[in-house]
Amino acid sequence: MAIQKLPIELLDGICQHVLPTDLVSLSQTCSLIYPVTQRLLYRHVSVSPLSRNLSVVVTLAKKPEIAHLVRSFSINIDSYSTLFHSFYRQLGIALSSMTELTSLEVFVDSSASWVLNGTQNATFPQLLHFACSFSFDTQVANFLSKTCALLELEVDSIPTLHTPSLPPLPWTSIPRLIQFIGSSQAAKAIVPGRPVESIHLSSGDLTKSIVDSFAESTARIVVLGATTGLLPVPLLELLAQHLPHLVYLRIMTTYKFSEAPDVVCLFVVDLAIPFFTFPFQVFYENVAKALATLPELTAFELSGMHWGSRKRSDDNEKRVWQSKPLSSEFSHDQEEGSPVDFNPSSNYFLAY
Repeated sequence: MAIQKLPIELLDGICQHVLPTDLVSLSQTCSLIYPVTQRLLYRHVSVSPLSRNLSVVVTLAKKPEIAHLVRSFSINIDSYSTLFHSFYRQLGIALSSMTELTSLEVFVDSSASWVLNGTQNATFPQLLHFACSFSFDTQVANFLSKTCALLELEVDSIPTLHTPSLPPLPWTSIPRLIQFIGSSQAAKAIVPGRPVESIHLSSGDLTKSIVDSFAESTARIVVLGATTGLLPVPLLELLAQHLPHLVYLRIMTTYKFSEAPDVVCLFVVDLAIPFFTFPFQVFYENVAKALATLPELTAFELSGMHWGSRKRSDDNEKRVWQSKPLSSEFSHDQEEGSPVDFNPSSNYFLAY
């Protein structure tokens, strides 16, 4: 049978098993196969100086019909690489034609958010994931208004001189957002009124006003990672009041509290020296009691210290939190067959 008589679906299935380097050669053999190979070659594009493929950006800018085939695009330019203004201009042109994207990652010069201006006449109805090195400025806000299906958003946590204040974000923008990664200031502007379930603050302080704004999410927030200057116990009580459905919680504290042990003291506690154990144990017990006020919480980390828990045998809905960081001693004290419920390799934790 002549290749011209083969259905396009069969050609597509065959080409999917061909290595990318061979696809390039195959694309030059037949005009019928060319569009099939182009669709596969440019479906997922990753650009970086290390890969020596920066010229792909120029190709996509000059051939919008090829840029339209891209489904995921990632560009990562490290701080040691210097690119001319003309390259970023070509990047902006290329992005304006990638209207069928489902994933976009742009990690370039943080002051080059203007490349998104080229997309002002385009929409991205299929985009689900967007991550960038840009701070949350006007260009980013305008781009987000064109991504009605976006589920995951990551913006840079370091504000620049070009963004003295956060731009307004209409409530109609990113109405389906589920996951946010970025600064506490950007989170305060983005989370309210949207169904955000997972938040990781990569910079900024988790304060009471920030927690209050998180309570305005239209969905239950189940994952939270942040740095705070608040004391652990008052913070946990605050979270229990405003975010009672937390399942995974990771907190780094900058508060200099005297009753909490450092690494050396933890070693002393492990040696079970009674003189040092008591004041530290009080701190741990207070944290454990505060954790109990979060009924759905299953994993907690405080500045690198992990707390384990188990369900009570008399009440499947309540958990007992150990009164010090994760250790084998806690599991020895519980009933056989009831191990501490903690999974540090969980996808929720790995996301951070």
